[in-house]
Amino acid sequence: MCENLGYKVVCVPWNYSLEKIMSYEPKGVVIASGPGDPIKCDKTIDTAKSLIEKNIPTLGICLGAQILGLAGGASTYKLKYGHRGTEQVVH
Repeated sequence: MCENLGYKVVCVPWNYSLEKIMSYEPKGVVIASGPGDPIKCDKTIDTAKSLIEKNIPTLGICLGAQILGLAGGASTYKLKYGHRGTEQVVH
């Protein structure tokens, strides 16, 4: 369906280099969810930072959103009881 709109979806691993990502000439990048502590995703944070600097539209889902936040200079912390609903306060 995306190809009918002129888009092609390419799935790459978490540690793909910026150069390899840019070789696809992306119209946008989605950083998907995954397990783990976002602070430990140094390579992905650096790549996200470079995508932002190149003005590539970038969307993060769950862990990906935290990675984008870290790439933009924000900080993260583990919730005391975990996240099990939509009623979480954002400060």
